[in-house]
Amino acid sequence: MERAVVFHSRIAPWFTVSVLLPVGIMVYMFFQEPWYAALVILPVLVLIIPIYFRTYYRLHSVHGLTVTCGLFYRKTFDLQKLKSIKYTSNPLSSPALSLRRLELKFRNSETIMISPVNREDFIAEIRKYNPVVEVKK
Repeated sequence: MERAVVFHSRIAPWFTVSVLLPVGIMVYMFFQEPWYAALVILPVLVLIIPIYFRTYYRLHSVHGLTVTCGLFYRKTFDLQKLKSIKYTSNPLSSPALSLRRLELKFRNSETIMISPVNREDFIAEIRKYNPVVEVKK
């Protein structure tokens, strides 16, 4: 049985700042009066921090590609239905923590943008499952 290959998302510096800024504000507010006002930011951190640490793309032979982002997003795509892969820097919302992205288009009109750390290795691994996929630069 083949083992799954996991590709973590590339993390852009702007995303790191967007995570650290609320943390810094919360720490600063803990030293102010009233200190418990810092707890207002806690729900934001509960949603943002898991996205930072739990965004990855898992390739496996049984189901294909599973995309996980934070606590609430997990979706599996069939790699046999993958039609094309295109390099992009489209800023639309997606489970990607960088603008160095790959746009994956499937035959069933689904599209997803992801940002694996090494895009070339990711494409090479996808081609093991679907060798006829078209790659557009």
